[in-house]
Amino acid sequence: MTPVLLAAGSALTLAAGCVIAGAVRAPLLLIERALVAIVAGVVFGAAMTYGLALPVGLSVATVLGGPAVLVAGGVVVAFLTHDPLAPWRRSWLEERERWRAHPSWTALGLAAAGAVVIALIVSKTVFTGGTGLESGYPTVWADWSQHLTTQASFAIAGNVPPTNPLFSGTPLLYPFLADFQSATLVVLGASPAAALAVPSGLLLLVVALLVVCLGLRLGVPAGGGTLAALIVFLGGGLGFVGLFGDACAAHGFAAAHCTAQYVVTHPGTGVQVIGGTLHDLPGVVAAQSRAYDGLPSDGGPPPFPDMQWYTPLLAWWLPQRTMAYGFAAALVTLILVVAAWREPGKAWSTFAVAGGLLGLLPLVHIQTFIALALVLLVLALRHSRRGWLALLAVSAVLAAPRLVQVAVAPHGSAAAGNAYPWFEPGWLANASGRIDISAGGAFLAVGQALRQLVAPEWWGFWIVNVGVAVPLSVVAVIVAACRWIPGRVGAIATHARGLVPAPLLELFLAGMLVFAACNVVVFQSWDWDNTKLLAYWYLGVALVLGALAARWWRHLWPRIGAGAVAASVLLTGIVVMLRFAPWTPPQDRISGPYEIASAQELALASRVAESTAGNAVFLTFGRPNDPLLAAGGRTGVMGYYGWIWSYGTAIGTRYGDVQRMYQGCTTAAECTVPALLHRYDVSYVEIDDRVSDPGAITTSVGFAWWRQQGFPVVGRSDHIVVYDVRGET
Repeated sequence: MTPVLLAAGSALTLAAGCVIAGAVRAPLLLIERALVAIVAGVVFGAAMTYGLALPVGLSVATVLGGPAVLVAGGVVVAFLTHDPLAPWRRSWLEERERWRAHPSWTALGLAAAGAVVIALIVSKTVFTGGTGLESGYPTVWADWSQHLTTQASFAIAGNVPPTNPLFSGTPLLYPFLADFQSATLVVLGASPAAALAVPSGLLLLVVALLVVCLGLRLGVPAGGGTLAALIVFLGGGLGFVGLFGDACAAHGFAAAHCTAQYVVTHPGTGVQVIGGTLHDLPGVVAAQSRAYDGLPSDGGPPPFPDMQWYTPLLAWWLPQRTMAYGFAAALVTLILVVAAWREPGKAWSTFAVAGGLLGLLPLVHIQTFIALALVLLVLALRHSRRGWLALLAVSAVLAAPRLVQVAVAPHGSAAAGNAYPWFEPGWLANASGRIDISAGGAFLAVGQALRQLVAPEWWGFWIVNVGVAVPLSVVAVIVAACRWIPGRVGAIATHARGLVPAPLLELFLAGMLVFAACNVVVFQSWDWDNTKLLAYWYLGVALVLGALAARWWRHLWPRIGAGAVAASVLLTGIVVMLRFAPWTPPQDRISGPYEIASAQELALASRVAESTAGNAVFLTFGRPNDPLLAAGGRTGVMGYYGWIWSYGTAIGTRYGDVQRMYQGCTTAAECTVPALLHRYDVSYVEIDDRVSDPGAITTSVGFAWWRQQGFPVVGRSDHIVVYDVRGET
């Protein structure tokens, strides 16, 4: 029955998306309408299923019922208002005419090639290998253990309404809809690995196509949009420069000789240095011993200090599942908004669908909600339409409950150092500049942020991390401002502004508001997480670079310049991805596999899931890939500390309490373990002997004390023993 149920669920999800896309009466390309249908089906279908599951639980009936309700309701509304198939027919007929005039075989081939590449990349995210559940990427191993935990808590433990599986007794404030959607696939019979990987791969392809479609909407040719999509996935800074130094050293030259200054000032030996460097360069690329984008690894220091902009594919798109869902929803929203404001009518339905996606973003990806709200505010002020009221009303109704829940929840604590939000003028270029939130602090932060604009350190930080992106952004802002100056200056600025289509410039300038905000405010406990908002500024940069490249490609010298600029942005990411190629030597390989859970641990998790209540609380050891959480779906008193801290959780005394419980007692008179087990409502205790593993909450475990208590053993693996302590609590 599993294939039948999965096919039925997929068909209903697609049908729901098609009904919603059919409600969009604004003219759309066929590919745009199809992509809207996919994203709307996934997001709205999961949200409706969640709504049905709240009163009756997550089951096959509610999983299939969610999109089915959308289909039925959408069809009824459509027939009462207009022909539901008319928008699809119009898109189909227009596409057929375009195809007859200019067959798009090249675009179709590129899309197919992109699908194959994405499928190959995603196939190594999480999979069942020879020893158990494994990952082919270190960042995915680190982050998808959390997504496996959230998914399993829904699918296996029935955690609806959700509590935090990593911090028992508290609400789940982490945006969970992406993992809930994957959990629905597990309920229908998909494996946990496939339920995470397949939607992620699909949405990565959808994001790439949506970037091209948004570019077309804004006046960027398809070729420029394709370049923009590559930049969104692979764009970076000057890290690739480190290759030349490493190749120079590999050829045997001294470090003092492997500099541009030495080559220029010593032309005789400089020629030899250049020749030797180029000779060894292919070998260094094939056997990279360190990460040239600065992503933390054991291979060596980054090429430049303070590199924070890692290759997006490895830092965001693969490990950060919620970002793929949020970015896809944001791109659809932008396409709908641009299409709506160009329509002669009011386009209420188009704005309403866009508002629905915006309203669900707090459940999908809160950073996307913040960034998109800022961008849409600018666009609404620029294009006054009554339809914006529909977007505002729908989004407010859907978003308000979650936003209120997040707003009234604790925002970290000063004791743990994870209180948020806060001011950090210059962002990570000035990481020591933390200022607490206050009226006076805001005034001080803005002043310091403005001073950063003339600080060499700030410029150096951004040029190293993102190359030409920030200089280009500043030039674009200056040009946009100068065109209002009368006389020759304004005329020159107006001419320069014409290099970029006006609608694209509007979106880009709106994205600059996000960039400015991220250089003043830190929106989450971990300041690096501002990159999740900066991605939307970077989208605008990528589209502008794509537009300029497409324009310059018509003539030889501008074409060479466009190629050089594109290469400077893409080279670091391309080089980093080559580390996953099969020719990389074993000692330099970073493709794993990285074990999430061994076969014994998977068996233990299955046994625990079968023999314990879904809402039972477990004392777990803090490892990110704890099998009882990631595979068993159980709730832990405290999961991996790094996640909990970065989410802004008010940790209180729990960290120390968990350590005390694991240490056991020396004398009965001083024993606090029973009281702590009772305080946290612990039913089962996991004892893991891997005290030196990443995330292990303590190295002082009272193994002998726990063995001597005589608690019943629920299950065991080669490293783990699970005790039933319900009699103690």
